[in-house]
Amino acid sequence: MGSLPVPSVQAMVAANGAAHVPPRYLRPTHDEVVVAAAGESEIPVIDFRRLQLGDGEALSRLHIACQDWGFFQLINHSVAEDVMETMKSSLQGFFQLPAETKKQFAQEPGQLEGYGQLFVVSEDQKLDWADSLYVHSQPSQDRKLRFWPDQPAGFRMALDRYCAAVRDVADGLLAAMASNLGLHRDVITGRCGGAGGGMQMVRMQCYPPCAQADKVVGISPHSDADLVTILLQVNGVDGLHIMRNNGAWLPVSPLEGAFVVNVGDVLQVFTNGRYRSVEHRVVVDGEKERLSMATFHCPSRNAVVGPLSETVAQEVDAAYGSRDYDELLKLFFAKKLDGKSFLDPIKKNKTSG
Repeated sequence: MGSLPVPSVQAMVAANGAAHVPPRYLRPTHDEVVVAAAGESEIPVIDFRRLQLGDGEALSRLHIACQDWGFFQLINHSVAEDVMETMKSSLQGFFQLPAETKKQFAQEPGQLEGYGQLFVVSEDQKLDWADSLYVHSQPSQDRKLRFWPDQPAGFRMALDRYCAAVRDVADGLLAAMASNLGLHRDVITGRCGGAGGGMQMVRMQCYPPCAQADKVVGISPHSDADLVTILLQVNGVDGLHIMRNNGAWLPVSPLEGAFVVNVGDVLQVFTNGRYRSVEHRVVVDGEKERLSMATFHCPSRNAVVGPLSETVAQEVDAAYGSRDYDELLKLFFAKKLDGKSFLDPIKKNKTSG
C-alpha cells in the first residue's frame, strides 16, 4: 500500500509556467458539461447548533441530505473562527514554502503519509493536477510527526487544535444521523471505538492554476472510504463538483465559515444503503490557485465494516457483506481513484453501490 513518487505540480508550474502541461496530466476526454438543473443549484444547508439542540426541522433536513444528496453545508458549527483561520493561514504558509523546504516532508517510497500525491500506482496512469500533504491525526499514537511540518511556525499546533475541534463536529453529526435512523445516538461511534474513537486522517490540497484547465483534473471522480468527510475551503477559489442522479456534475460554492460535509462509503454500508456516498471530483482554475483541507473520519482499523444489524429489517436483505476495515483500506489505496470502487469487495448485488 502506497503511492509512487511524482513531481510536484507547484514546482512544475513555478519552473515552466501554467501553460506547460506534461502529457501525463492531459485528459482530452475530460469534456463533460456541468449542468445544474433548475432547483438543484445548491446543496442542502444544515445548522449544527440546531442539530445539537434536537431541533426536529434541522434533523429532518439532515436526514434528507444524507439520503438524497450525500452532501451538505454545515453552518453554526462548534469550531471557533480563530481555530479555522489559524489553520487556513498555516496551510497557505506551507504551500508557499520553497520546493526544497516542502521536500523535507515528502512521502517515502511506497508510503502514503507526507507531501506528494496519493493513488499513484503505475508509471503510465494519468495524474491529478494537485499536490497533497496527507497525515494521520487520530489516534495520536498513529501520528508520524516526521510528516507534520514545523514550518511555518505554529503549523503543528494549528493542525492539532483544528483536528480535535473537527472531530467533535464529526461525532455530533454521527450521533444525529444515528438518531434519524431510529438508532441509539452512540451506535455508529460505538462501532468505531466510542466517541472520539476510530481514526482521523487529513488531506491538505493545493491545486495550482492551469492554462489548459479543461484538460486536467484536480482530483479524479471518487467517493470517500470513510464515515464522513469534513471539508474546509481555505481560499476563495471553487472547484468541487458532485455527481447528481441525472448524471450531471454540480458545482459547490462553500458558504463563508461553513464546512462542506459528505457521506462516506463506510456510512453507506453501515446504514445498508439508506445513506449514500456520492462521487465527486475537483476541477482546476485557469488563473488562480485553490487550497482546501479534507478531514476523513473513519472506523478503527480493526473494525468490521458491514451493515449494522439495527439497519437491516427482517424483510430486507443486507446489501453488503462484512470485511475488516484495514483490509478494505489496503485495497482502496492500492489502486487509482475510480468512482465508488471501494464498495466492490463487499457488494452483494450490482444495485447496492
